[in-house]
Amino acid sequence: MRGGITLCYASDEERNDKAIVMAAVRQYGYALQYASDALRNDKAVVMTAVQKNGYALEYASNDLRSNKEVIVEAVKQAPTALKYALNGMNQDPDCLKAAGLFDEKYDTLTSNNAPRIVLSTKFSLDEKSSPYATKVA
Repeated sequence: MRGGITLCYASDEERNDKAIVMAAVRQYGYALQYASDALRNDKAVVMTAVQKNGYALEYASNDLRSNKEVIVEAVKQAPTALKYALNGMNQDPDCLKAAGLFDEKYDTLTSNNAPRIVLSTKFSLDEKSSPYATKVA
């Protein structure tokens, strides 16, 4: 395979061949999107893809998008790939730490001096956003 992207032109048989898909995702993590469903559910293939490009997590099977080990590898490479995690794994402390979004020294109920900030993917200055979000901005 000359480049991982060429997997998009491969036959169904080639997209289901683990050796071909592994070669493709080693070069281009996003090639995972062209792999067969079976290989998108293969942990070794998905781990290779997300280590190359964390955003390839988007194309992993739902089971693997809920797998902590896979998510941690993805967010180490691309922290914002955490948005593709499923089943509450985007709130898992280990996944948040790997993404650089969680620090235990600030996660204590006894400290009133710890700075806090609220981040939201739906943050907006629109009049429909929460009063808190608009006031903070």
